[in-house]
Amino acid sequence: MEYLNIWSSYISASALILKFYANHVVRFNEIHPDLPSGVLQNNLRASITKKSNAKVTLNAEFGDEFNASYKALVPALRKELKGKLKWNFTTILVWSFIVRFAWFAAITKYGFFGSIGTGMWQFVFAPLSFVVCVLRFCTNGMDCIFHYLINVLVCVLLNAVPFEVPTFIFTIDANFAVGFFAVDFVLNCLVYFSSSEPFGFKRFLKHVLYGTLNTKTYFLIIFSSLSGLKISFTTAFLTGLLNLHFASSGSRSYLLRLMGLPSFPILFYCEHRLGHCPGVYPHAHKQHHYLHDTTSFDAHIYGSGMNEEYFWVLAEIVPCLLSPEVTLFPYFLNLETLKNSWTNKGGHTRSDPVGVVSGLDYDQDNFHADHHTQHNSNFGSADFPLLDFYFGTKAKGGQVVDDVEYRMERRGGNVDVTMNIIGGVSDVKTE
Repeated sequence: MEYLNIWSSYISASALILKFYANHVVRFNEIHPDLPSGVLQNNLRASITKKSNAKVTLNAEFGDEFNASYKALVPALRKELKGKLKWNFTTILVWSFIVRFAWFAAITKYGFFGSIGTGMWQFVFAPLSFVVCVLRFCTNGMDCIFHYLINVLVCVLLNAVPFEVPTFIFTIDANFAVGFFAVDFVLNCLVYFSSSEPFGFKRFLKHVLYGTLNTKTYFLIIFSSLSGLKISFTTAFLTGLLNLHFASSGSRSYLLRLMGLPSFPILFYCEHRLGHCPGVYPHAHKQHHYLHDTTSFDAHIYGSGMNEEYFWVLAEIVPCLLSPEVTLFPYFLNLETLKNSWTNKGGHTRSDPVGVVSGLDYDQDNFHADHHTQHNSNFGSADFPLLDFYFGTKAKGGQVVDDVEYRMERRGGNVDVTMNIIGGVSDVKTE
């Protein structure tokens, strides 16, 4: 009976989080009608790129309601989980690594579909990681779907052309995995030694070891599951180019608007803030914050902990295994995803205040690095920090992000936001 009560509490807590998410993530149009679509972000970014100051008026009442609801959610979760959290973070972390490596071992013996249940033991030792995995997938799930749709389109078009197109097949195997990890390690070193504030050898080594374990076991599961998968370089390259154009041309944003879906900054802010909720935090996202501060070695595709990845692992593997040979390839190999992975390394680097800007640092004002030291602030992305200023979750310190100074002035039910250019403007992706 006690066991059932414990799991009932976990389910109720997860339901509270999902209810908060569902009630708020679709209402950001109340802040500004062009915010959910990404149009507001694009317009503000266009003004800043032209080195022109910008100003926008936002409805402050939604922010008040959101913050009040979040403030009420925290004690509700604590009440629901009181006395039910049987494991501390260290125990959860150890068992999570055991599950991850046990999953890898099971894949090598039984294959992916024969071992899929092994990975689900994560939810036994960290039950609240299930809802975090759901939210993590929701944030970029449509990007993944678009990847596979474009992948299929490219395959159809290549098969339809009246001449043979060179394919340049490569195979996911042990050599590919070793090469991938080696290149990734070199890139991490390149970003760290060219851009980061020096951490000292022991501290740096901790980030190398833990960051690698936390982020690269994701690919270990994928590589072992897709071992022997043959991928056409031509298909992968064309799919990546089309995906980059699909995003940069505004077509993706247009389709999301037609479907009534919020843009990435909104989804990411809501997911990320909820991931830091007391009680929920140790089960998943805290694994990304285990070490104080951050380096390029701690970066992942979108900056997540090991226990946030379960549904993403499935998304990388299942479509490829179910497709004919040399047809689909995993999402992480898409050119846009590789680009995001690269910029995320610079985004997880604490910029050296006295160093020379290398061009490899995508967070020169340490917006996200400060999130790793202050934890309960800077939940949004550095390329659209407006949400943190609006909700009052900007980290303590200056008002400058990416050479733009943000000023907020409350007027009754509205807030005026002024963005003043104070220096050069870096090239940051917009959605």
